[in-house]
Amino acid sequence: MCGGQCAAPDPAALQLHHVPAQSGSKPVRALPRTPSCSASRFPPLSRIRAGALAALRSPAHHQSNSESARRSAAAHQPQTATRKTAKTRGAHEEKSARAHPLVTPHDYMLSLYWSLSSGQVNTSALHEAGMANTITSFVDKGQDERLPLLRRQRYYFNISSLEKEGLLGAELHILRKAFLDPHKALPSGGATSLRLYTCATGKQRVTLLHSKPFEDHSVPKWEVFNIWKLFKNFKNMPQLCFELEAVDRGRQLDLRSVGLGRSGRQTKEKAFFVAFSRTKKHGLFYNEIKARSGHDNKTVYEYLFTQRRMRRAPVSRAKKPLAKSPKPRCNRKQLHVNFKEMGWDDWIIAPLEYEAFHCDGVCDFPIRSHLEPTNHAIIQTLMNSMDPRSTPPTCCVPTRLSPISILYIDSANNVVYKQYEDMVVESCGCR
Repeated sequence: MCGGQCAAPDPAALQLHHVPAQSGSKPVRALPRTPSCSASRFPPLSRIRAGALAALRSPAHHQSNSESARRSAAAHQPQTATRKTAKTRGAHEEKSARAHPLVTPHDYMLSLYWSLSSGQVNTSALHEAGMANTITSFVDKGQDERLPLLRRQRYYFNISSLEKEGLLGAELHILRKAFLDPHKALPSGGATSLRLYTCATGKQRVTLLHSKPFEDHSVPKWEVFNIWKLFKNFKNMPQLCFELEAVDRGRQLDLRSVGLGRSGRQTKEKAFFVAFSRTKKHGLFYNEIKARSGHDNKTVYEYLFTQRRMRRAPVSRAKKPLAKSPKPRCNRKQLHVNFKEMGWDDWIIAPLEYEAFHCDGVCDFPIRSHLEPTNHAIIQTLMNSMDPRSTPPTCCVPTRLSPISILYIDSANNVVYKQYEDMVVESCGCR
């Protein structure tokens, strides 16, 4: 359904959720045409977020030999004009920053999208992900304390925008980087462990959630904690808090020394919380559009019209219409949807385009059997053929539709995978 064919990642390489982030990756606004689970196979596209694009277009390396002359001439310009230009440029940059927030999807969410949307991976191996139709990720908002030794660190997640209906599972993903100094490597034998706790808040005491041994610390690894049992009791809280410590033979270790410090990490390397859910009600794509544009139908219409007008090419004057040919019978026709042309590629990550199809044509008597008419449609079509003024004709409409998966950035700047029902017309009929 998407614009290009994508190869699903190897289930063994996916290993449920353990996809290490690659340092040095640039933020992307959309997925490349050739998908993959590996972070190195997700290069940034030509359209990069406003902040990164401004850096890439820095004129420092394009200055000519006459740069000093231009600077000398600019020094004689009135200061008022300089201030006006700076003010205008600052307002434009501020507007661009608001319109294009820097949101970078984790490799885990990218891999999950390609795995579930392609259908080529046994989803039963993905546990909660295989049963969920909505998967939401929340990025850690905490910061390391400025202490010589970091014994414990807290992770904060704002989940106020999470729909609490139909929750199936919850996980915490924390990237442990490789030790830079091999002489500081921990001894093997399972004596060193990671311990995850709840945070002490009010009457709530600190509770040990998980204790897991350190494994191969020579390579980076995403440590995954299943926190569903805890989350079931705290899902109505607007914020979640966890504490992490590393212990070796009863002694707390400096988290920075074992690759768990947060300083200097890119967005794709930050810890994230994932919630799996399966809602019974059909999620309407319109609801997400509405959340981005306003709270009434008029505002939504203005948003759609403005976005479309900004991307639309000039329309040439049409020639005089030719004589109308007989309209074909009801059948399925192509309808190519391009989210980029609609101006939605700043929040839709994938797919950027797909074939939706639509139904068009007349329903005249006798109705063909492949159109699967109802008895009422047959009678109405018969009455219309006898006396068109007495009864309107039946309509050519979709009789079977299928879903598509969409990876997008919601109005709270969280990356969400969601399966939307009734997005592609599979067959048409007269009703």
